[in-house]
Amino acid sequence: MRARFEERVLFTSGLVRIGAFRCDPDHPSFPESAPIENYCFWFPRTPVAIETGHESVFVANPNVAALYNRSQSYGRRAIGEHGDNSDWFGVDRALVCEALRERWPDVDHDAERLFPVSHTSIDATTYLLQRQLFEVVKAKPEVDALEVEEIVVLLLDRVLDRVVDTRGGAAIPIHKQHRDLVVEAERLLSQRFDEIIALHAIAARVGASVYHLCRTFRRITGLTILQYRNSLRLRASLERITESSHTLTDVAIGLGFANHSHFTRAFRREFRQRPSEFRATCHTMSFAGTGALDATLARGT
Repeated sequence: MRARFEERVLFTSGLVRIGAFRCDPDHPSFPESAPIENYCFWFPRTPVAIETGHESVFVANPNVAALYNRSQSYGRRAIGEHGDNSDWFGVDRALVCEALRERWPDVDHDAERLFPVSHTSIDATTYLLQRQLFEVVKAKPEVDALEVEEIVVLLLDRVLDRVVDTRGGAAIPIHKQHRDLVVEAERLLSQRFDEIIALHAIAARVGASVYHLCRTFRRITGLTILQYRNSLRLRASLERITESSHTLTDVAIGLGFANHSHFTRAFRREFRQRPSEFRATCHTMSFAGTGALDATLARGT
């Protein structure tokens, strides 16, 4: 089968663009990206290791948002067989400058590299909101441009607020060997989040004691290994709910949950709605009258 390379722009206006990027790991363009055309933030659906050149390699997966400056290129390394499947949101330069000035008044607005970091962790509400917006825009070309633009600005705010939260306070030096240890653990969890894997097996795989792995992982990611794995499972469930005909029980079992009830409880804790409500929102493909999205927006303000 021919290796896939696809980039589709689903929505564009004077302020924002929304697109989908899909690239198989055996495609010639996979190892090195083309220059980015927009200032944008990306939400990966599948795990891939990213090398930007000015920061250490990081694992881009559904637990993070990646930030790219216009004209920037980056290297990719495959994690598993899925390649790079991501959804992206491009934003006008002037809008980016103003958003950054709110948080970093001394930002150099003449520079090409405006975003101060390559990626940040994101909360469940932000991940859910961008997926809902993407699904609606993909299926509903007559969507209200004003509404889409405002939600993208909200997403930009939430991503940058997360950067501030994770970078705030006195910086604690992180040794490269500790960061590499965590990256290896993230690679493993990204590939095997739907499996049952023991803590000692993870530690053995990355060459660390259980105590050292747990302490270092929690310090660098801000999450326990269990929280990180469960987050990957639940964010993966959004794709399986929207893009398959499987029952919710099938989705639950396939992702490693004990049963439908276990999955529903975890989903509600993470996204504050039931899986069936999310599926209904995606099937209606409309913002108006969908209480689930209204509630998500209310939590995002």
